[in-house]
Amino acid sequence: MISSYKNYEWYLENDFSKYSGKWLAIIDKKVVGVNKDVEKLVYEVKDKYPKRRPLISKVRSKLSIL
Repeated sequence: MISSYKNYEWYLENDFSKYSGKWLAIIDKKVVGVNKDVEKLVYEVKDKYPKRRPLISKVRSKLSIL
């Protein structure tokens, strides 16, 4: 099992632009769910992985510059 930090680090290092404007669920450095509706995504992922805690994040449609 990969830590939440490692999943977050993996999320930051990869290009998810093909999911622009959608919510992602990540477990063990894998995208396990994608949906425009975060509530539906949470329900789907909890149903498939009841004992796991996914990283859930929305992919922005534009690049953020800090």
